[in-house]
Amino acid sequence: MPKKKEDTKKNKDKLLAALEECAGLVSFACKKTGLSRQTFYRWCKEDPEFKQKVEDVMERQVDVVEAKLLKKINDEDTTAIIFYLKTKGKHRGYTQKVEIAPDDDVLNIQKAINGLTDEQRKVLLSLAENHKIEDD
Repeated sequence: MPKKKEDTKKNKDKLLAALEECAGLVSFACKKTGLSRQTFYRWCKEDPEFKQKVEDVMERQVDVVEAKLLKKINDEDTTAIIFYLKTKGKHRGYTQKVEIAPDDDVLNIQKAINGLTDEQRKVLLSLAENHKIEDD
C-alpha cells in the first residue's frame, strides 16, 4: 500500500476512535486528532465504508443516551416520562396540540375572497404567483 493511502487509513482510524471517545461530536474529534472538519466531511462523502463507520458511532451514542433516558424514566423522573411519551407515544395521542384561531384580519380576508368570482380569483392567484417568482 502506498505511503499516502496508508497514512490516510491511519488518520481515518484515529478519527473514528476519537469520534467514539468524544461521544460523536465531530469538532471535538477533529480537534483531538488535528484533522479538519472539512477533511472529515470529505471522507464521509467519498468513502462509503468510512461513512458507515461514522454512522455506527453515532448510533451507539444514541443508544447510550436512550439508556440514560430509560434510567431516568425508571427513577420516575416526570420530565423524562413526558418527553418519552411525546416522542415515542404520539400514536397513542401523547402530543401537544396547539390550536390556532384566525384573527379578525384573516376572517375579513376569507370573506373577501369568498365574495370573488372565479375569474377574479384566477387573476388574484396569477398576481400572487408572479409576485412570488419576483421575490425568489
